[in-house]
Amino acid sequence: MTQLFRKTHLFAFGSVLLLLLASGLFGQKPSDAPPVHPNFSGRWRMVKEKSEFNGFKVPDVVIRVVDHHDPMINLHTIQTTDKQTTMSDVSYFTDNSVTMNTIKGRDAQCRAFWDGQALIVRTKMIMADGEHEVIEDRWELSPDGHVLTTSSHIVTESGEASLTLVCEKESPAKGS
Repeated sequence: MTQLFRKTHLFAFGSVLLLLLASGLFGQKPSDAPPVHPNFSGRWRMVKEKSEFNGFKVPDVVIRVVDHHDPMINLHTIQTTDKQTTMSDVSYFTDNSVTMNTIKGRDAQCRAFWDGQALIVRTKMIMADGEHEVIEDRWELSPDGHVLTTSSHIVTESGEASLTLVCEKESPAKGS
């Protein structure tokens, strides 16, 4: 009876230990957990007063609709400047995989990856005049999730520029 009790007790202890190891509750530090990244999904509208275009023509309206299901992000942008409205649709993978997009009729090679809580998107294109252009966007979400700031650094053979687009999240329409 004692030997049967020991075997049963040892089996139960081993099962609990195995369960703890499998569930990650035993011996895992909180820092070992994979980082939780922000979800950029939503409809975002530019706040002109907070955005900075450093001498470039300031759009009247910029609306971005982001559909984010990590690692995939689809971005639909509508931009109106004066009386001209343009639209673009691009996709990114947040695992640093290459995605090919078409931006203003040009082929664009894009890579997106996480830098802590910020998403970095690097885009390489050849401009209409044959110059190479590299754009690095840094997407950051405010702690309350209501402000999306995109800091862009653009480098071409003729020079470079930095821009900041600040967008506020629009509330969903009632009834949707």
